[in-house]
Amino acid sequence: MNPLAVGCAIAAVLAGPPLYAQWQSGGQSGTSALIHYAIVAGLCTIGTALIMNLMTHYQREWEDKDEAEAREAAQAAAEAEAKRAAEEDEARRS
Repeated sequence: MNPLAVGCAIAAVLAGPPLYAQWQSGGQSGTSALIHYAIVAGLCTIGTALIMNLMTHYQREWEDKDEAEAREAAQAAAEAEAKRAAEEDEARRS
């Protein structure tokens, strides 16, 4: 997802109706309403980018944890197999 598109969409939902109402009632000029919207959109974009970076960080962390657990499980299985094979060899020699 593009943080800019998401931020602009959030800003349109949050700031759009009040800014439009102020513009229509004459409380703000069109230019100042657009400037206010741009400021809100910029802040929403920054927030969206931070949240998306946090999500990416957690996803990498989970993938690394899963990979480490898989490595540990494979190592434990290999050690158990080696121990079983050594015990079978010991039993055959006896």
